[in-house]
Amino acid sequence: MNLKFHRNLYLDEKIENKDELIQKISEGISVFNLYLICISRNINHIFEILYINEIFKDINKDEYIVIGMSYGKKQAFNIVNN
Repeated sequence: MNLKFHRNLYLDEKIENKDELIQKISEGISVFNLYLICISRNINHIFEILYINEIFKDINKDEYIVIGMSYGKKQAFNIVNN
């Protein structure tokens, strides 16, 4: 897992502890129902919305640039659509 967090993250209104979440993720600790909004590596898409457990899988060695976080997939789509 190789994550880089953008300085100005788009956050779900329920996220109050951004720095604590980033620290947990960096240590490999999963956070229940957390979705990351990342810049897509696919030229046909702008963003990718990834569940945190998908990023922690051993097969996923890709580098992601995280631009947002949300609790829940629906909220992640709302952030991207606004």
